[in-house]
Amino acid sequence: MHRRSNLPLPGASPRGTVPRRAALRRAAPVVALTAVLVALLGSPASAHTALTSSDPAAGATLDAAPGAISLTFSGTVRGDGSRITVTGDGGAPAAVGALSAVDRTVTVPVSGLTGGGYQVAWTVVSADGHAINGQFPFTVAAPSPAPTSASPLAGPAQAAGSSSPASPAALAAGSPTPTVRIEPSAPPSSSDSNAVWWIIAVISVAALLLAAAAAVQLIRRRGTAR
Repeated sequence: MHRRSNLPLPGASPRGTVPRRAALRRAAPVVALTAVLVALLGSPASAHTALTSSDPAAGATLDAAPGAISLTFSGTVRGDGSRITVTGDGGAPAAVGALSAVDRTVTVPVSGLTGGGYQVAWTVVSADGHAINGQFPFTVAAPSPAPTSASPLAGPAQAAGSSSPASPAALAAGSPTPTVRIEPSAPPSSSDSNAVWWIIAVISVAALLLAAAAAVQLIRRRGTAR
């Protein structure tokens, strides 16, 4: 009798095993379906609309008040459910017109803005129905005062047509500058000089005579004493 051998034939797979290629083919659809589900579940979070720019820009200082506020987003937005409000520094709301939405931009007209700071608050609804909101400030510079035509120092007489005193600049440009001449003092005349010399001579002669008289008296006294 011949016994039946349980050894596998050459080239045959072992009993109870599946070829590796067949297992990969069966797993491929599962892997692909999982990737699709992950992409579908993650797409709403990454596709949310975001604000990309605004006019006026956030934090901008404008020389003149804007006539409208415009917001542009990364995706299409809907007009229904969207709104924009503008308030001043004191919290007073500004006059805002009807909102219009075109593709990715929403716009509202505004009026009555003056110098000062303003806050823009917005809420928009994206194409998938998701609502987003935010806010940003901007400033309108105060207008400079207009120059006055009349001088504040003009009095009633000048307003009636009286002439005003000329300014120093006008005097320097239109009238000659007055000159001041200093005349030297006149030298003493010759007659005055002669009179002085005569007085000095008389005093000198008188002094000499007095000295001579004193000397004579002294000599006489000494002779008498001997």
